[in-house]
Amino acid sequence: MKSLFYFLMMLTSCAILSSCATIAGGSRYYAHVKVQDHPNAKIEHNGTIRGTGDAVFKTKRAQANKFSLTIKEEGCEDQTFNFTRRTFRGWAFAGTVVTWTGLIGNIPLPWGVVVDLSTGALWKPNINEKGVSKIDYKHFNYLIDYKGCKNSSE
Repeated sequence: MKSLFYFLMMLTSCAILSSCATIAGGSRYYAHVKVQDHPNAKIEHNGTIRGTGDAVFKTKRAQANKFSLTIKEEGCEDQTFNFTRRTFRGWAFAGTVVTWTGLIGNIPLPWGVVVDLSTGALWKPNINEKGVSKIDYKHFNYLIDYKGCKNSSE
């Protein structure tokens, strides 16, 4: 009986605390980073090396306007790239308002909007920023033009 109670509480919590943008896109997205013409360049994000030459890793949607990468290559200068723009996911917001607004008595309460805003799921990288392109709603490319040193073709 106790297990059934916990299961029902968990199911109720999932129903109340989930929302359209959080379900459809999540609070994180995949950043696909490629350093042009430098396959040996290390890609650092938040103090962690994520790959060499190219990398794919999850990062927070809410931080899309504070996304920073440092490129390091042996014998070359380190170079930091800051992406400072993000875009509001309007369709996700509309879906959240329409589908995840609950009623307490006769008062509509936007549970989904609160959850989506608190998780940051209503944001995405701005594809108008240089080097950023969209693959799909959960995957974004970052093409890095690293000038820290000359490549072999130069």
